[in-house]
Amino acid sequence: MNSGINEEKLAKFFQRSLNALPAPYTSGLPNHLSLIFFVVSGLDLLNKTDILEKEKQDIINWVYSRQILPSKDDPEINLENCGFRGYNFLGQEFCCDKSKHTSDNGPLEYDLPSTPNTYCALLILRILGDDFSGVNKKAIIESLKKRQRESDGAISGSPNVGDYDLRHLFSACSISFILDDWSGINKEKAIQYIKSCLSYEYAFGQTPQQEAHGGPTYCAIASLALMGRLDILEPFKEQLTFWLVKKQITGFCGRTNKDPDTCYAFWIGSSLVMIGRYDLVDFTSISSFIGSAQHEAIGGIAKEPGQLPDVMHSYLSLVGLSYGNIPSIQKVIPALNLSKRACGKDWIEKLTK
Repeated sequence: MNSGINEEKLAKFFQRSLNALPAPYTSGLPNHLSLIFFVVSGLDLLNKTDILEKEKQDIINWVYSRQILPSKDDPEINLENCGFRGYNFLGQEFCCDKSKHTSDNGPLEYDLPSTPNTYCALLILRILGDDFSGVNKKAIIESLKKRQRESDGAISGSPNVGDYDLRHLFSACSISFILDDWSGINKEKAIQYIKSCLSYEYAFGQTPQQEAHGGPTYCAIASLALMGRLDILEPFKEQLTFWLVKKQITGFCGRTNKDPDTCYAFWIGSSLVMIGRYDLVDFTSISSFIGSAQHEAIGGIAKEPGQLPDVMHSYLSLVGLSYGNIPSIQKVIPALNLSKRACGKDWIEKLTK
């Protein structure tokens, strides 16, 4: 089956985006690691990682430079702030020495990591073949312990600040799975929070009592998959399947009565794959909608036809196309949002136990 997009143009779009981004991306610098993940993983899915060969070590070093390490003199001072930040401060030391698991400099009060940036950092390293030897795994897990709210099991993006919602709970579950250490979160409390986000439509909102949405629904299902608890969905799986399938118009939309958007080929498509009901999708319509949103000159994919492309919609659309069993696109493990090649046998076996 053909993907319906010009894959060579898309690969060149990702390659250009790695070297320079337009001015509107400036506001996205706090999530710089996620932008690089979209590019690196996108090239991986297109079997184009050879493009990154010259820059591979530079990218790995760049990712490690974002790691917030515990203080050498007193690790407890900033242990809760350990993980990966989205971007570095002006004048900050560029430290990518993998042998250093502590910082010689005193902690900065506002130097904070986030669960999504830490998740993206680990995935980038995995795709590029890094062995995680420079990752202070213990410090990251200890930091996660400080972010889960005892009252309801919700998890925040950064210690003592930020939102508590399913996005960060999913990121924390992914980090725990990747590092093979679940001691940083209380699984039962996390499951309790996921259940509390179930809406009357039998899909999930970002927080309790919010409207059902494709993004949080993916986060909820993927978190349960990573914890080996998809059985939680059984009592309402039929209703959840109905809600997901009804999101397809031509492409998928993210909420009831909304227009289609290419990124939901990932959020909704991945959810259906994880519950084993992607057979209900009209994939021809999905690929046609995504193809119509690819910019002829720039090569990237926009949220909808006629708009300018961006790296997020380009990447998430590509993942959505991977579920059509297209030979030229790597297959994806939806719970981690990572290619089967990058996941490797060890992670795939852990997920299928």
